[in-house]
Amino acid sequence: RVTIKKERQVLEVNVDKGASHNTKLRFSGMGNESPNAEPGDVVFVLQQKEHATFKRKGADLLLQKDISLSEALCGFKFVVNQLDGRKLLVQSKPGQIVRPEVTSGVPYVMCVDGEGMPKHGNPFDKGRLFVLFTIVFPPNYSLGDEQMAALKAALPPALHDEPYDPEEVEEALLSEIDLEELGKGQGASGEEEDDDDDGHGNGQRVQCAQS
Repeated sequence: RVTIKKERQVLEVNVDKGASHNTKLRFSGMGNESPNAEPGDVVFVLQQKEHATFKRKGADLLLQKDISLSEALCGFKFVVNQLDGRKLLVQSKPGQIVRPEVTSGVPYVMCVDGEGMPKHGNPFDKGRLFVLFTIVFPPNYSLGDEQMAALKAALPPALHDEPYDPEEVEEALLSEIDLEELGKGQGASGEEEDDDDDGHGNGQRVQCAQS
């Protein structure tokens, strides 16, 4: 007859600096025992919690930061509370300008070397701290005539300032719209309409010339 008894044992789990999500920590032979069988293992699987400030990818950290238009043009300073408790003063270089995008659809990102997560296996070497910038522009109609004149005097000249005859042009004022609305206007579905049930319409068809 085999007697099985329950035994309580405390395991101390040491997590290395820089350990990643889903890292497995195995304690061999510390699992349940059964007659005529080797004891099993106890496996801990690390689960990385979301952080309110940082996003992690490997040893790098990503921080999203809003800055004003004046900060984007004239420079900025802000304090980042690091994960190890340090306060890091992040600032732009003199004369450096933050742009809304590097290229179409690619946000403007800068980084600080050595201020990311410790690298697993080499905790004295750290990844980078990436900062993704969003420029907060002034609200519509918030600038007066004097302010706009001062900005025009301080900034490079306009790219589109060609002369025109007021008698020969029609004014068109822009309004804001979501890009998702492109092609969704009434009668703008882009689908061909057939004049009969056989699908042979009498409308003209346009074909692109090919070289």
